[in-house]
Amino acid sequence: MTDMVPPASNTVAGLILAGGLSRRMGGGDKPLISVGGQSLLERVIERLRPQVGQMVLNANGDPARFADTTLPVVPDVIEGYGGPLVGVLTGLEWLRDHTFDVEWMVSCAADTPLFPDDLVQRLLAAVTEQGADIAVARTGDQAHPVFALWPLRLAGDLRRAVVDEDMRKIDLWTERYKVVHVDWPTRPHDPFFNVNTPEDVMRLSMILDGTLPAEPPIRAETGIAVLVERRDGASPWVTESWRPLEALAEAPGAAPWTLLRRDDGFEHYLETGIKVVLHRSDLASYRYNLAGLEPRLYVVLRRTGNAGQPVRVVMATIAPDEAQAMSESGEDMVDGVPLPRALFDWAMAFCACHPPDEPMRKRKRDRLDSDKAFAGKGRRP
Repeated sequence: MTDMVPPASNTVAGLILAGGLSRRMGGGDKPLISVGGQSLLERVIERLRPQVGQMVLNANGDPARFADTTLPVVPDVIEGYGGPLVGVLTGLEWLRDHTFDVEWMVSCAADTPLFPDDLVQRLLAAVTEQGADIAVARTGDQAHPVFALWPLRLAGDLRRAVVDEDMRKIDLWTERYKVVHVDWPTRPHDPFFNVNTPEDVMRLSMILDGTLPAEPPIRAETGIAVLVERRDGASPWVTESWRPLEALAEAPGAAPWTLLRRDDGFEHYLETGIKVVLHRSDLASYRYNLAGLEPRLYVVLRRTGNAGQPVRVVMATIAPDEAQAMSESGEDMVDGVPLPRALFDWAMAFCACHPPDEPMRKRKRDRLDSDKAFAGKGRRP
């Protein structure tokens, strides 16, 4: 191995890929999401700027929304949101046509603000030392082909693959060349962690402010109160019905069971001291619920046979499948109520402490609409 002298910085340009549709964030411009007082894109630019000379932003739509960056904004050269490979082609061709001394292009994603500050240095060293065509970042067994070093000389080859062969997968194209992988550690966090969901936004915020625990918690617990309604029955066969109306994340200092209101045909009671517990084993179920348009807290009521408190809350859970399991006996009354914002944030923070090692897969028994599945389940006259 020979000593490597890094090329001058102006021979390496940076491409920031911001052409995605942000479906998991509800659409819109994900790179402009602000975390800790800076947008994701601002953080990426700040980290990339010292590592390269020229920088260019690949983004579709109105370029004016990125005017504050002062970067050239280049739309995909192939229409139809072709993915990162088309973005790489766009960057290579733009740099080939608008610069005269650039030999390499490093690509990075606009939603990954923690990538290494020695990314370019180490990728350059790897291609030089091993005589490779392309260098790709890697953590563990996971390659990150969006974070790669590309020679401008391959722009023509890539256009032929994209246009003539309709190729869209980076790995299929790079396997034609000599590729070297460069490894980075995943502790204290994966530097190529990208922001795709609201949970990821919270995780990034925790990383930035130092509140992300070194070891993810196994469980968490908090106390709430639940407002419960009793209504007179509508027929001789149904004398009364019970249901939860609302969950209170900040429980008032009240007795365990308190009558709050009595009117024609109904009564409202407040039950306090109810525990909501989160378990690491139920992360997939929590994430499914929290990602919905109307996240729910599922409350399970059970008759006591006690005239002083005819029903009690035996469970309050954020896991839809746990609530459904309770409803299957038919003995309990299971309903979903709106999840209070404070409880939503608490549960989201718990999930954010656990890296999403695998994509969330909805469990089979979660396929039912949760509101319909649990509304009034198991109520008895």
